[in-house]
Amino acid sequence: MQTTGSGLKPAGTTATSIGVAAAREAAGRTGEIRISPHSNMVYWWIVWVYGYICALAININHVGVQLSGKLIKFHPSAWVGLSFLLLVVFVIVFTNVRARVLHTFLIMATLALIAIGIDWTYGLSRIVGWVPELVVQMNLAFYMVFSTALMVLWFLVVFLIDRSTVWRFTSGQVMETHRLGQAAAHVYDTRGMLMKRMPDDLFRHKILGLGILGFGTGDLIFKPAAPGAEPFILENVWRVNERQREIERLIISSGSPI
Repeated sequence: MQTTGSGLKPAGTTATSIGVAAAREAAGRTGEIRISPHSNMVYWWIVWVYGYICALAININHVGVQLSGKLIKFHPSAWVGLSFLLLVVFVIVFTNVRARVLHTFLIMATLALIAIGIDWTYGLSRIVGWVPELVVQMNLAFYMVFSTALMVLWFLVVFLIDRSTVWRFTSGQVMETHRLGQAAAHVYDTRGMLMKRMPDDLFRHKILGLGILGFGTGDLIFKPAAPGAEPFILENVWRVNERQREIERLIISSGSPI
């Protein structure tokens, strides 16, 4: 297998004896590397976490309204609800729009210039004043119910549904397997296969994927050498840097060129 991209060695690279020994030891323990790509749901953890933070803020400081014989608790500041809605919109946009690092900064700069232009021309407070009913408030029960439901769904998708598809890497082949349904869908020969890592997205991979904490997600593209074989992509691979190194070491341990 030939690999390209960050963290991978070019063809003909000779590993140190220590690196090869460690790789062979790891390969001897597992015999293969298993990777489960994730859906965009993996990035929604921040929404239910922030929902619980909002609920905690209401418990600490709240105002009560009697409704249907029950005391409904709200936070006195409408910015709590507005910030929650903005976070949801942020996650929806940046987990579905592929904005790489340069494009991300361009988007942020454009939005900042638009906001400054509106503020200079009309004034943001004046625009908000046109809609006096614009008060975003969600009560304590909303944050608890919404966050709990989203958290349960997040765990089911990330740790059950996403992991039902497993890509198994060995020194000679790559196999796509499904724990639900058919046992094996595709098998590829690793000889002459190219691997490339797509440029990271600042928001998706670095922030929401916790790349700034040393974890991070990433997208890996593989191009089989067989004539007519279509390339395949593994999206949102968790701990992508570590996965890249594991694949590299597995290939080194087999004695095959990278």
